[in-house]
Amino acid sequence: MGEKQYLLDKTLETWKGKRVAIAVSNEHSFTGILEDFDEEVILLRDVVDIAGNKAKELIVKIDDLNWIMLL
Repeated sequence: MGEKQYLLDKTLETWKGKRVAIAVSNEHSFTGILEDFDEEVILLRDVVDIAGNKAKELIVKIDDLNWIMLL
């Protein structure tokens, strides 16, 4: 798992400040700017969900993510 975590950390570090899309628990999709992350959570700002609802920030547990992609 250590090597996979390293790849995740390396990738997320290069994506900081860029717009990403995420799927949470196979139920909800969001887009936002990747503000920060640690080994447990990611923080997005200027968030929009699939229905068009907007939020200033969103914190998501990394374990709850199904996927994340750079837009």
